[in-house]
Amino acid sequence: MMNDLYSKVVEINDGKVIFNEKLSFPVKPMIGVIGVAPKEGEINCGTPGSHGGNMDTTLIGEGSKLYLPVFVDGALFALGDLHAVMGDGEIGVSGVEVSGAVTVGLRVLKNLKLNNPLVKTNEVTATIASNESIEKAIETAVKDMAELFQKYTELSIEEISTLFSISGNVQISQVVDPLKTARFSMPNWILEAYGIIF
Repeated sequence: MMNDLYSKVVEINDGKVIFNEKLSFPVKPMIGVIGVAPKEGEINCGTPGSHGGNMDTTLIGEGSKLYLPVFVDGALFALGDLHAVMGDGEIGVSGVEVSGAVTVGLRVLKNLKLNNPLVKTNEVTATIASNESIEKAIETAVKDMAELFQKYTELSIEEISTLFSISGNVQISQVVDPLKTARFSMPNWILEAYGIIF
């Protein structure tokens, strides 16, 4: 790992990020910072939490749906920190950072109560959590998914745990912020089998 500051300017051409003469990567745009106002006070945009923020979750991109708990009137939604492509964990503190424009649609779902953010893509639904340790972030993300299954199914916690062990995936969103972010994803077809549809 590096301790000194370093930057590399790359070219983006024909849907590919040109790393060097040997390597190029397909562009896969994602949003690093996205969220609403926190429960209390102010928070800088570099900090993730239950409000969203700097989650650096690669699933938050074109076509995905992000669900956020709302803590204040009007939500005070904001986003930024766009990447042309980034790996899970954002190990070197930065993905391929780009400027850009994002089109979003906002809706209030009064019948859905969340403790932390949740993202849905065409393939998976993932609960997202941030904490001082990655272990605690993972524990919270898994607990949030378990609470969804307890609310919408008649499965026992033992059956939910078994199902999660068989088909769920713990994934790391970012480890470079003071609070670390993890997610727990489940295939959509499993949620849909139990009528868990947002």
